[in-house]
Amino acid sequence: MIWIVFAAMTAAVIGALLWPVVKSKPAESEAERAAYDRAVFRDQLAELDRDVERGTIGKAEADAARNEISRRLIATAQEPVKKPVSGFAWAAIAGTLIVPLVALPLYLKAGNPQLPDVPHAERMANAEKAGDMDALIAKVEAHLEANPDDLQGWTILAPAYRRMMRWADTTEAYRNVVRLSPPDAANLSDYGEAQVMANQGIVPAAAHAVFAQALAIDPGFPKARFYDALALKQEGKTAEAKAAFEAFLKDTPADAPWRQMLLAEMQDMTARPPALDQQTMADASQMSGEDQQAMIRSMVDGLDQKLAANPDNLEGWLRLIRARTVLGDTDKAKAAYKTALETFSGNEDALAQIAALGREMKVE
Repeated sequence: MIWIVFAAMTAAVIGALLWPVVKSKPAESEAERAAYDRAVFRDQLAELDRDVERGTIGKAEADAARNEISRRLIATAQEPVKKPVSGFAWAAIAGTLIVPLVALPLYLKAGNPQLPDVPHAERMANAEKAGDMDALIAKVEAHLEANPDDLQGWTILAPAYRRMMRWADTTEAYRNVVRLSPPDAANLSDYGEAQVMANQGIVPAAAHAVFAQALAIDPGFPKARFYDALALKQEGKTAEAKAAFEAFLKDTPADAPWRQMLLAEMQDMTARPPALDQQTMADASQMSGEDQQAMIRSMVDGLDQKLAANPDNLEGWLRLIRARTVLGDTDKAKAAYKTALETFSGNEDALAQIAALGREMKVE
């Protein structure tokens, strides 16, 4: 009986997938697609003009972006109309049918529909032994809901969230670690860093204050020193940021894992003005979350365009890969990672740095 139910469900799903293909009209013409593309590009040009008026993008970046969008807009008018690809419907039908045709014999060989499901309680009880990370996290979350002042639970949960890049949850977990434990530079720095990651790489004022607290406890703590200098740079305090970076570099060992990131930020200061001046920071504080996101993305896109013109900037590629990952643009981060590897294919030192960042950001 169960096989009949499964077969009926499978047939229903296949029918639902194939019905639009069988009954659909021919695909839209290339002319219609070109008209749609032109409308999109015109909207992008209008949005770019609004970004310039708001001051969220520099003139050079705006000109470069406008040239590229205009080039694509012109190209849509020049592309010849292509005929629809024949046989599309048959290809879609074959592609849909091949899945059950391949899955069925494999399941008959290795599957067993009579196996019972694992109850939730049993899964939770065996989570640690089975290495079920999701179940472990759920177990700790349930425990902390009933015991919100359990420091050990928050200490376990915070790094787990960080590995999963759940930055809002990471921030909350480290907030509780800081709340429940004695003042500690490492905990404060982790709390501040989580806020930075949750804010798309921009150091908010609250996080800057947390790093200041960490430095008051331990003036030499590396993570707090780096983000303190980065905050000064983003706030447009160029002289203070430069002094902080140079002092940090002087105290940094040659084999320190953060040395390359520190050098990249210092080189970036000499390559262009600070990311945000005081007025821009004030304006950004009044923006909605969407507007702040748009501003950050425009800055990252500007870096992408600079690298297209000057691909030999290793530090720029490292920043771009990290920024794309933090923004959640996984495909673009992977594309930047691949391009960086190709660009520095003969430079072993550069390839090692790119590969190390790729492993850290999980884009290799």
